[in-house]
Amino acid sequence: MFRFVQLVVSALLRLVLSFRYTVKRIDWPDAKGVKRPVLILPNHPALIDPVLLLALLHDSYHPRTVLYEGNFSGLIRTLLFKLLQAVSIPDLRRPSREAYERAEQAVAEVIAGLRRGENFILWPSGHAQRDGVERLGSARALTDILNAVPEATVLMVRTRGLWGSMFSYARKARLPNLPGCILNGGLLLLANLLFFMPRRHVKITMKELNRADLTSLERDRINRDFETWYNTEGPEPPTHVPYHFLFGARDYQFPRLQSVHIQIDPSEITQDTRIGIAEILTNQLHRPVGIEELKLDTKLEDLGLDSLQRMEVAVGIEHRFGRTIDASPLTVGELMAMAQGCRETEATVAPAAWFKPPTNVKPLCVLAESIPAAFVERALSTPGDIAAADDLSGVVTYERLLVGALVMARRFERLTGKNVGLMLPASVASDIMLFALYLANKLPILLNWTTGPANLAHAVKLTEVTHVVTSRQLRDRLNISIDGITFIDVEDLRREVGLFESLCTLLKTRMFPSRVRQSVPRVDPNSTSVILFTSGSEKAPKGVPLTHHNIIANLRMLPSVLELTTKDSVLGFLPMFHSFGFTMTGLLPLLGGIRVVHHPDPTDTANLSRKISSYAPTVLVGMPSLIGHLIERSRPGELDSIRWIAVGAEKCPHSLFEATGRLMPKATMLEGYGVTECSPLISANRTAQNRPGTIGIPLPGLQIRVVDVATDTEVPIGTMGMLQVSGPTVFPGYLGDETSPFVERNGTQWYVTGDLVSVDSDGFIHFEGRLKRFVKAGGEMISLPALEDPFVSKYPPDDDGPRVAVEGIEFDSGRRIVLFTTLPIELAEANALLAHEGFRGVMRLDAVHHLDKIPVLGTGKIDYRQLRSLIK
Repeated sequence: MFRFVQLVVSALLRLVLSFRYTVKRIDWPDAKGVKRPVLILPNHPALIDPVLLLALLHDSYHPRTVLYEGNFSGLIRTLLFKLLQAVSIPDLRRPSREAYERAEQAVAEVIAGLRRGENFILWPSGHAQRDGVERLGSARALTDILNAVPEATVLMVRTRGLWGSMFSYARKARLPNLPGCILNGGLLLLANLLFFMPRRHVKITMKELNRADLTSLERDRINRDFETWYNTEGPEPPTHVPYHFLFGARDYQFPRLQSVHIQIDPSEITQDTRIGIAEILTNQLHRPVGIEELKLDTKLEDLGLDSLQRMEVAVGIEHRFGRTIDASPLTVGELMAMAQGCRETEATVAPAAWFKPPTNVKPLCVLAESIPAAFVERALSTPGDIAAADDLSGVVTYERLLVGALVMARRFERLTGKNVGLMLPASVASDIMLFALYLANKLPILLNWTTGPANLAHAVKLTEVTHVVTSRQLRDRLNISIDGITFIDVEDLRREVGLFESLCTLLKTRMFPSRVRQSVPRVDPNSTSVILFTSGSEKAPKGVPLTHHNIIANLRMLPSVLELTTKDSVLGFLPMFHSFGFTMTGLLPLLGGIRVVHHPDPTDTANLSRKISSYAPTVLVGMPSLIGHLIERSRPGELDSIRWIAVGAEKCPHSLFEATGRLMPKATMLEGYGVTECSPLISANRTAQNRPGTIGIPLPGLQIRVVDVATDTEVPIGTMGMLQVSGPTVFPGYLGDETSPFVERNGTQWYVTGDLVSVDSDGFIHFEGRLKRFVKAGGEMISLPALEDPFVSKYPPDDDGPRVAVEGIEFDSGRRIVLFTTLPIELAEANALLAHEGFRGVMRLDAVHHLDKIPVLGTGKIDYRQLRSLIK
């Protein structure tokens, strides 16, 4: 029965196609005389040639098809792939570990099917032609199959005459949309009354491959031999055939095809980036990469990297440099631009709904004493106001955000245990899942995936988490796995939600808002509202529980720093696991009634500036280094909407104040200071009290004292000492068996920050340095002892003293972390050891310096001051 359906469909296809195409067959062998199994290998001039070939070849060969799944979706794709018994090829343009593995499985399935005697049709290039010439590049699927199944009969097929049709790249100099073209084609057939449709003449040549004609069974030789045969008649000029027998153009001016070239300024590529790319390519090619090969215009396929290997390289960049990569690179320059954060994607245009004015223009205000109650009260009081936006979800109102959170909360209520992990980049999905956990009476544990698997495992163990809400795409691309954890992917959660459930929830929020308010969990404001993690004063991050009262108190202090109203909007690119991302760009806008537009990658400065230009946010919050890169990468006028820039998490150089004043005269930059343990903001400059070079004055309601490190007595004005903080935003204490960070003096409990400051006569705080040995990069604290431990364990001191030491310094331009060693250790080897120990992203070395002897003090301890002088 199934075979009969296939025969009927192929007959109908041939009939329909005959109204538009006249096919001339050249040198086709008698199918009855062709020995099975058969592997049919056509060129790919247009998206319609697979349809044409399948209709012509099906009755004779009944081939299984290898198809790209991205051309269709939903039920159509399911039915089509089942009808053709197709082997699915995933989208290889976006780096993905899952896509890589599925592509490998697809090739293995073809090989296994041929060995079983099945016939297959496969397009070796893997993509439609871009310029009228068939190019296989470094594709290796063809070579793998030919070598694995030498007994298969290979039929080479060359199609000409389709280049220039609506299904080809030539028509509009871009890849056409296949379903849309099929629909248009059907309408044109009807408009021509079927029989009067002008015919396009197509010539299809078929040849049985004599394997002896192949110059070699190596990939490059095989691909070049096939390209030679496919392009025997030279590049094909585009041909226009009228779409109607009476109306329409009789001629067509085809656009000029231009190769895609990304403009890259070589001066923007740092030496560290060049070294990192060289290491990644060396590992992928299993050979050293020469200087000539590292030129920006070197094509990766010329280095011998096929599409799967290019994807592996892109994933390597994500792991090494912490960048979000949205497309597989084609050149070495693109690799470096991706790693450096210079590559731009197509700019998104803000939907008109984003600029809808708020119901009432009011100052920022938090409406309840707990996070879930404050969110529900805000959503019910201004349901039609815009809450958030991103590229995936578009613009969402408070009502839609609330409905999404209520729907998801029903699913989270069924989870065992109080604590649930959340691991998502800045996005509307992250907002919905966070509030859904609160409405399900769960405690969100915000996990920092950039610190590596060892620290993730520590975090879930410390908090007794068994379930983590995340994204399959994030896990796949970053290769995230945690033993003993059940991942709940937002992609699966979306598919579970039906239209009926969403409508019922919407009606409930509109008709029975009091019931929604009553369903909000009643929580003690002094109970824990979230658990964040420090990022590096020690190797194992500390768990920081913050109460509802801590967070709400900090949010209510912020209007004293930023004079915001509901007319303002915030650019939110910091992930929730970052304390500033959770409070300043997460809860502050959503609970205070201010719009927030999200961007998932905080390092993507080029496209962040495009997003600012499109969405025109008025508030920018981030680290000085990131703001500096953003200003450097922006074009004139793109940042004009910004009124307030709040910087913190690392020292702000004077040069950034100068650049901001010069390029963004309407914006006021305010430097502040905070720590995760204080929810997080402690002090900040104000518009009327702005003293660049300081971290401002304490927020209202907070007390500070500066004490001598040795005696714990307060120091005079202008004297450096340890900063201690007391107030409603200070957390209750670390999770687990950690040393207490508090001291009590005169009945007041003070949190010891570990940071050294001085306070001038006007009350402005001057940050002087950090007591512990750690540096900051991109707002993340990096523990130097933590990075040193793996090397000390592997290379312990001998009779001559220590053999390894790690030291680092923060400069205005960035950080420099160096491994000093008396051993012949290279940088790649050293960072590989750190990766093996679970360090990822920013937790790596920048250089290795070889010494005859590690300097030590009289006590026998390493003289880190001398090592710091060597770095300087």
